[in-house]
Amino acid sequence: MAEIKKLLSDYNISLDDLENIKLAGPIVEGAKKKIADHHYDRLLADDQSARFFKDEKTLSRAREAFIQWLDDLVSGDYSAGYYTKLNRIGAVHVRIGLPAFQVNVQVSHVRHFIEGLICQSYNTDPPKAARINESLGKLFDLNLDLMTRSYREEELRTHFLSYKLDSWLINIAKRCVNGFNIILIIGLVATGVMILGMFFKDMSHIAAGSVEQGVLGTLGTLLMLWVVIELLDTQIGHIKGRAFAIKVFVSVALVAELRKVLMSSIGHENWRENAALIASVLVLGLIYWLISKVENS
Repeated sequence: MAEIKKLLSDYNISLDDLENIKLAGPIVEGAKKKIADHHYDRLLADDQSARFFKDEKTLSRAREAFIQWLDDLVSGDYSAGYYTKLNRIGAVHVRIGLPAFQVNVQVSHVRHFIEGLICQSYNTDPPKAARINESLGKLFDLNLDLMTRSYREEELRTHFLSYKLDSWLINIAKRCVNGFNIILIIGLVATGVMILGMFFKDMSHIAAGSVEQGVLGTLGTLLMLWVVIELLDTQIGHIKGRAFAIKVFVSVALVAELRKVLMSSIGHENWRENAALIASVLVLGLIYWLISKVENS
């Protein structure tokens, strides 16, 4: 009750204004169907607002609520219940997705339409019509203020809940990404250790007398170790904010194929397998060159 009393005081709605509003009551009561028709004809003529009335049932329910608002508007009873009803109107507009400016526009049109009806009814006493319209104008301003305020509060509440959910999901995603980055780095380090094991194995071939196999195997293993180092450097740079270097991942495939070519030169693969390996190296080399050219440009 205190809130509505403060609003009445803030908008300078005096006892004389309340009496003037009561004089408008019979006029609005007698013309409320006409006012509702005018209001909804405008709404349905606009594609943006017409989409909110999907069927006759929705339209009928909205008309009933609008007429009830008109009755309350000129009732002269502005208690806590009136305050609650206006707050509920703003919340409903948010839930259905009605833009805030539409509320302002439609209230303005209804206000001017009712002012015209008052002027027609008191055409023999224009000063009285002006006083009634001035008092009604204050009440319309109060109504619009409350509707807009409750609209904004409901909108902020809805967006705040959405923001909290979005923030929570984003934080979870960030934590997962950080975890995966750590796992990737650990995996690359482990791969590097295993490649070192391969390197020592290839060196053992040299010690055992298989020099050619050992040298070629060692070269291939060192190439793979170089690639792992590049991948580690790229991943660390990516975590620090550098651009993602896809070229490095192409080089992984290229080095793996080169190692196969080196090993096949001392093996017994047929010429078709060797040709396929060479072709794959050429294709990967071309892709690597194209990516390098694009990055440089």
